[in-house]
Amino acid sequence: MEPNRGFTLIELVIAVAILGIAAALAVPAYLSWQDDSRAKGAAASMRADFERARMRAIRENANVRVAFNTNSYMVHTDLNGDNALDADEVVVTQKTLPAGVTLTNNFSGDDMSFSSRGIPAAGLSDAGTVTMRSAGGSEYSVVVSRFGRIRTQ
Repeated sequence: MEPNRGFTLIELVIAVAILGIAAALAVPAYLSWQDDSRAKGAAASMRADFERARMRAIRENANVRVAFNTNSYMVHTDLNGDNALDADEVVVTQKTLPAGVTLTNNFSGDDMSFSSRGIPAAGLSDAGTVTMRSAGGSEYSVVVSRFGRIRTQ
């Protein structure tokens, strides 16, 4: 008898069917992970930028403002405390959120500032939370306490 060489058509069809079932199970999990990862990454980036703003406010002995939009934010020095970007003030960073991630906040207005002491410039009223929400419903929050502590939830 001659030994078998290769696969039969039935074996090949079964192998392709098993691979198809495995792919059908893996794709939704991958898409969910990717969606969650976008929101988590945006929150981590926001926290790092808050920390940078706080440190810059202390270093420069001036207010540093974080201004929010639904899909972006900007950090800049606010030398005169008018909560607006003037010609002599420096933009520290400006970021657009990943596709499908939106930003909401509960700060008074659509901005917050760190004072030269590293605490929210308006005191208790400027402490709050920024929430990153992905299209799939994943949420991650960055919380700024009235004492200037920044944490991610």
